[in-house]
Amino acid sequence: MKRLQAKPRFIPAGRVLDPLVIGGRPMARPVTGAVPDAVGKRPDSELDGADLPELAVRAASVRGEANRRDGAPRRDAMGLWQIDGSRLLACAAGGLAEGELSHVGAAEACASARRNLLGLLRHAEDGAPAEDFFADIARDLTERAERTGVPADALRATLLAAIIDTAEHRVHVARVGDGMAALLREGSWTPFLPGGNGALPGDGGVKTAMADLLRGDTLLLCTGGLARAMGDEEVSEQVSAWWSQPSVPSLPEFFWQLSFRDESHADDHTAICAWRR
Repeated sequence: MKRLQAKPRFIPAGRVLDPLVIGGRPMARPVTGAVPDAVGKRPDSELDGADLPELAVRAASVRGEANRRDGAPRRDAMGLWQIDGSRLLACAAGGLAEGELSHVGAAEACASARRNLLGLLRHAEDGAPAEDFFADIARDLTERAERTGVPADALRATLLAAIIDTAEHRVHVARVGDGMAALLREGSWTPFLPGGNGALPGDGGVKTAMADLLRGDTLLLCTGGLARAMGDEEVSEQVSAWWSQPSVPSLPEFFWQLSFRDESHADDHTAICAWRR
């Protein structure tokens, strides 16, 4: 008797939920315009992460609603690299809206931070001035502008760079611009490096900070777009509810969370989060 073969089972694709709207509904509809026609444009979004023995990391950069609607490129950029067996380099950069190629500047700032890592390590390990690290990045941005044939101001970008030590459970942060570093501890946010002013190359004071990561802490490193949105109590409380759960979000879940919409802010959202377990 001929045996019947079972038909393969196919699971239909589930519908992905729309981004959460927090607070008042945005005036603009969430539409995506044309693909940006910009020199050096990058994809709409980036997603990265790692699961280490005592630390889980999630990173995402999401093009803002205004840039999508206008067909403009994502001006934020990010970078996440393993330095050695116990340390990570995390970068979050934001291009200034008035800069013609600020999206290029943001990406170059992250890449330059990786190339000039030694300067940041000297700051974290020996207390060397972080200004030297940022001076090297400013030089790289200026040289990139010269090769591109544009003024250096066209590439102006903010940069927050951090060394996350998974063995010492400590983070060293250095920043020029409006990026923010904060800890979510027992349900409350404590910024240990609030946003500032300035951009690279050019003006803007360098700010640095260090924080210990206790078990149960969530570290947030973000650009100004998310930092400004979290100034709204409803946004801050919702993000806190997401990131204080016992389980760490998956990469797709983290991307969905960062895609939230709110009434007052339509900028790019870029964040690197680390959960001490």
